[in-house]
Amino acid sequence: MPNTNDLIEALRADIRQGLREEILAELQPEIDQRLYSNIFDVKELCRYLKVSDRTIRRMVKDDELPHFWQRGQMYFRQTSVDQWVAKREQKGE
Repeated sequence: MPNTNDLIEALRADIRQGLREEILAELQPEIDQRLYSNIFDVKELCRYLKVSDRTIRRMVKDDELPHFWQRGQMYFRQTSVDQWVAKREQKGE
């Protein structure tokens, strides 16, 4: 039969593991965002979304797609595009 100290140590180990999993689950979205936050140009975004250059430019012109300009070049942050796609999915578009 296990003694009290063994039970206490087993409980501590279970609590530690549970806390690790909970903390990781809470931090994982932030970790993923920082690790995988890519910035696409038009050509890269075309490949990412599997649409034409013309479609991307039309969507930008119609102010549908989140983007930014830097030194006359148009860029797209992957996290913003992913959020935009998720919203469209929720709306059923």
